[in-house]
Amino acid sequence: MAKYLIFRTDRIGDFIFSRMFTESIKKNNPNHKIDFVCSSYNSNYVKNFKDINKIYILDKYDIRLMIKNLFEINKEKYDHLIILDGKRRSVFFSIFLKAKNKIVVLKDFRPRLILAMFFDHYFINSEIKSQFENFSSVINYLNLDVPEKINYFNKYKLKKIKYKYLPKKFTLLHLDEKWFEGHYYSDFKYMNLNRKNFNFLISIIKKKFKKNIVITSGKMNVSQFNDIIDSFFIRKDKNIFISRKYKEKLIFVDKTNFRDLESIVNKSSEIICCEGAISHVSNVFNKLTIALVNYQGANTGIFWTKHMSNIKLIYRESIRKICSDINKLKI
Repeated sequence: MAKYLIFRTDRIGDFIFSRMFTESIKKNNPNHKIDFVCSSYNSNYVKNFKDINKIYILDKYDIRLMIKNLFEINKEKYDHLIILDGKRRSVFFSIFLKAKNKIVVLKDFRPRLILAMFFDHYFINSEIKSQFENFSSVINYLNLDVPEKINYFNKYKLKKIKYKYLPKKFTLLHLDEKWFEGHYYSDFKYMNLNRKNFNFLISIIKKKFKKNIVITSGKMNVSQFNDIIDSFFIRKDKNIFISRKYKEKLIFVDKTNFRDLESIVNKSSEIICCEGAISHVSNVFNKLTIALVNYQGANTGIFWTKHMSNIKLIYRESIRKICSDINKLKI
């Protein structure tokens, strides 16, 4: 039996991608022990996976917790320490940790002296290859078998949800903060979705897929999105809003956490979203996914999605252009 400590102190989608490591490790030997170093943001989600033994939270602002975790980790005497998030805090914290084999996956931050003194090996997380290919190289280095795909829900139970008005067949439209300017990266191209062009987007999706539509959103409070809901929907139930125009054929499910979203994705026929954690989920369930990616970051979109078999990428543009591209898709 070997002990693995994996650093993943970033987002949920990044953790889902890292499940290819846990699958490889457990396939090699079900008795291998896997612990994770997480952020406070993703730890509540990570704890739902039964094949993860223990979670440490790394918070650079909580020095006491950092020191506590330092002593607890060093007591475990890990065989392999693997930094997948490439964060500075993870690299510097791991300097003080003990492990027989310490490896790190880095992108832009490459402190040569620290890497030479404190790590056995490092990998470049280059966008020349896809993320799946990059991680496969690390798995091969560990003498493990690379999985054919990321079955992230192994040892994980989907949350059972029952929404009274959820149709049997529907197209899922996920409108998170990535659709609206001022709520994500400043160099992103934004679609300027608003109440003036919302109806046009819905009409194109209904015409293309000929199904009912379910809308979900992210956790962030976005005023432009709230304006759309107030203008076009009425509350039907505790967290269900029905379209004033289309009635039950277009509903918005409010206050969904990520585990709710997973179950809704699983029930959907296809999904339209910005590329991210939710597209990793839809890929696992083999749902047709239309994912919006930034034109300047097209390589980044391919970097995350190249291994996906049922995904169509569309550049982030105006709503009119996006609707035109959706309409042209061969499905």
